[in-house]
Amino acid sequence: MRPIAFVDLETSGLDPTRHEILEIGVVRVDGRSLETLGMFDVRVQPKRIEDADPEALRINRWTQEAWSDAVPLDVALVRTKPLVEGALLAGHNVSFDRSFLDAAWRSTGVPAPPMDHHVLDTAALSWPLLVAGLVDSLSLDPVCRHLAIECAEPHHALTDARRSLEVARRLLLETEVVQQVRSMEADERAIANLIVDRIDAGRKDYGPWRTSDGRDYPGEALLEVVDALNYCAAELVRMRRPR
Repeated sequence: MRPIAFVDLETSGLDPTRHEILEIGVVRVDGRSLETLGMFDVRVQPKRIEDADPEALRINRWTQEAWSDAVPLDVALVRTKPLVEGALLAGHNVSFDRSFLDAAWRSTGVPAPPMDHHVLDTAALSWPLLVAGLVDSLSLDPVCRHLAIECAEPHHALTDARRSLEVARRLLLETEVVQQVRSMEADERAIANLIVDRIDAGRKDYGPWRTSDGRDYPGEALLEVVDALNYCAAELVRMRRPR
């Protein structure tokens, strides 16, 4: 399976034909486990800062002093290539970042590395959260807040690349659970749905379950209770099945 490169760019505006890349952050991960294989970030010297959108500079906290260690765009791209080469590009609204990268390869003459033509967009992965009313926007900050992902230093390229990776890790884990439920027989799905509904009702009535409240929940006893409930639920479903 191809590696995945989670990328985030900070730019001087929204138009890749007029605005420039100011910072590149990349986290390269294993395509199956999502374990980190490497990471990189670099600040880029703008050539036309006078064309920048002032709001973009404010958000990115651009100053000449902060960018004193920035490198030319072609140097930044050469250093970025090993992290994205042969990878599936991923990120939050990653088509935006890819459009700037594509424009940068062309404008500098630095050969673009081979990359998968597909992308993994964590904003699209987050769509069910919006539909369910759990977030009011698909922007990275509200999605991270809902998923309890740390939001320190937003609009810093490597930080946001790492946050989009965490979004993928958590939402893809939920996807695995959904696939497990879908693979069950109808009676098993009925039991699983009943358990989820009752847990949700209990959370609403009593609050989240916690093991830090002084009570003791021995692991083996808990599994025995779950098994017993499963057998009881299966028998009840069988009894209600039309004959």
